[in-house]
Amino acid sequence: MNSDKTIAAVPLYRKVYLDLKRQIQQGQLKPEQKLPSEQYLCEKYQVSRITVRRALKLLTEERLIATIQGKGSYVNAQKMSGKLEQIQGFSEFALSRAKTNKQLIIKREILQNADVAKVLLLPEQADLIYIKRLSEIAGTPMAIDEAWLSAERFPDLLVNINTATSLYEYLEEKYHESPASSYREIGTILPNAKQTHLLKLTTTVPLFEVNKTVYNQFEQPLEFSHYVVRGDEMTYTIDSTSDSHIYFNNKKMS
Repeated sequence: MNSDKTIAAVPLYRKVYLDLKRQIQQGQLKPEQKLPSEQYLCEKYQVSRITVRRALKLLTEERLIATIQGKGSYVNAQKMSGKLEQIQGFSEFALSRAKTNKQLIIKREILQNADVAKVLLLPEQADLIYIKRLSEIAGTPMAIDEAWLSAERFPDLLVNINTATSLYEYLEEKYHESPASSYREIGTILPNAKQTHLLKLTTTVPLFEVNKTVYNQFEQPLEFSHYVVRGDEMTYTIDSTSDSHIYFNNKKMS
């Protein structure tokens, strides 16, 4: 076996790393596919086991692969990437980006919530429409979205909204209220028992937690929403050139 000598000033472990990275990026090694064993890689590239492990370490650090103790290394599933517009919530973003998506309305009801009513500039006892949805992409639960709107302003929304209808498109078409701006707070949390169950998590993973207030063209509060998104599948990137641009991006490919 060769050791970590260099050829043309490129360390052997980087040659192995770059070749495996190319195979992953070009789809020759597919998401969730198991990588060949260390012994096989040693023989294929004619390098030492230490060299292979250094290459795998780089791939792991870039989150291109994940290693499971006693089982080997696997290609990480690709994270969804793309621009998340200032107004868009996760559900609208997912529906616009993924062909194999699904939305489930878990709950819809009229309720009262003094804190939310305050955000929407409504009386504390005002009736609110509450809609809770689960978003799936390629069969994987990705986000839980909860939205509150004025029941007085949108009296038939509770009955007519469905998984095939964009909330904002419906409000614009039916009530002529267009979402024009939004304010959002983004943090991270660990999932509680209900979130773990709905997202079908087998391990504890961090969630992005977003509180968003959307304003209409008259600068009036239109909707308040709270949603959580799987942090192991998605990542936020904020474009520093414009505060209004927020991105879901792929850390592994950056």
